[in-house]
Amino acid sequence: MLLKDGVESLLRDEGVHVWAFGRDQAGHQRSVGTTLKERVLESAAVIILLSRFTLQSGATQWMELAYADAFGIPAFILLHHLTFEDLKRAEPGAPPLVQEGQCTLAVDWRSLENGLRACCVKVVPEPILSTRSRKGLGRKGEIR
Repeated sequence: MLLKDGVESLLRDEGVHVWAFGRDQAGHQRSVGTTLKERVLESAAVIILLSRFTLQSGATQWMELAYADAFGIPAFILLHHLTFEDLKRAEPGAPPLVQEGQCTLAVDWRSLENGLRACCVKVVPEPILSTRSRKGLGRKGEIR
């Protein structure tokens, strides 16, 4: 929770709304794939927190990462109480998109600050801003 709060606080200063799967996802299992696709498409960046718990809870993080790759959305992968070697052993089905160079230990999340800020300051054309504002997604985009 502290990590999520820290990232949200940093991005709130940039005027960014953070959508969190566990907190903001509707309870309908059938809507998960559609919701993830929509949220990733609307996002300035995707932050995936991988832990032993998230690896046991299903493959939604891999779906999210695949959407980010397909839409050209920057992805940041944080490993919480997990090394890249642990990840490879625990999740042999991890997609090839997950490479050691993409992963950052969660304790070092501040090292991603410049990259996250760069994603947030992308200029969004006015019609999209108006649409996003009506949807309540924030002025500069959304980080997932």
